[in-house]
Amino acid sequence: MLQFTQVAKTQNITQAANLLCLSQPTLSHNMQKLEEKLGSKLFNRNSKGITLTSSGELLYEQAKLLQHLYDNTLIKLKKNKLRHQAELKIGCGDAWWHLFLRDCVQDFRTAYPHTNITIDVGDNLQLMNLLLSNEISIFVGHEIVGLAQYEDILFYPLFSSHEEVYVRKGHPLLELVCSNEDIARFPSVDLGVSKKRYAHLQQPSPELSSFQKRHYLQEKVTYTTNSFLTAIDLLQNSDAILPYPVDMQAYFENFDIVPLQMQECFNKATIGAYLHKDGRQDKQSIALLEQFKSLIKENPHIKGEG
Repeated sequence: MLQFTQVAKTQNITQAANLLCLSQPTLSHNMQKLEEKLGSKLFNRNSKGITLTSSGELLYEQAKLLQHLYDNTLIKLKKNKLRHQAELKIGCGDAWWHLFLRDCVQDFRTAYPHTNITIDVGDNLQLMNLLLSNEISIFVGHEIVGLAQYEDILFYPLFSSHEEVYVRKGHPLLELVCSNEDIARFPSVDLGVSKKRYAHLQQPSPELSSFQKRHYLQEKVTYTTNSFLTAIDLLQNSDAILPYPVDMQAYFENFDIVPLQMQECFNKATIGAYLHKDGRQDKQSIALLEQFKSLIKENPHIKGEG
């Protein structure tokens, strides 16, 4: 069919044979075989060359459509290959998505427009579970204290951050400089998944976790949700408190949610990227890690310095 298309286009057997790198007798023989196979005369042959018959014109139009379909198929196969070659599967918490990961992913989309991208948003234990099961290749979050030792997981520190305690505007605690005892009297919003579900990821300890200690959770009401917007709703419509990174203060102001004045720093954490050791061979994950470092260096406000 490709040979026929070239003959129909040039209407000259010798010229078409040269373009196809075939001998003229071979091409003439192939065209005769095509006419026999289709049971239709495709060419009018005369001393001046050849022209297409009505059947030849019809076949030529269909052949061009087939060629177009074939070319599009090759393009789609190439794009499909690219989608899986440079596939990005990343995890993060809501805060880090808003602060810098969104920009990194946008840059990645620009560089690899045909690539599949998977973004899982959740708390650290949930994301660690996804990383261990190879459902994501990298995630950003705070360093997990008491994490069970997994030799195949690497942690790359990026910057330090601390938490504020957020409440709705008009909250009674806004009139005070608060201590831990003051906030212990109010419900807490726990943004994350059930800790029991991922207890296997943390080393058992006879003591209360730091989360329980600082919230006095054994004696107070908690509202647990894995939805960021639901957590905001709970804050807006109750006297609950939410410990969350200081970097999100400007974002929370859009929802009339503000930080309390605390007597001392509520909580500090190292923020970094978790990567499966096998991921060191994953060029996309390593490139993204370097992009994180560069973006954080260029934007001091991410670390609360600006």
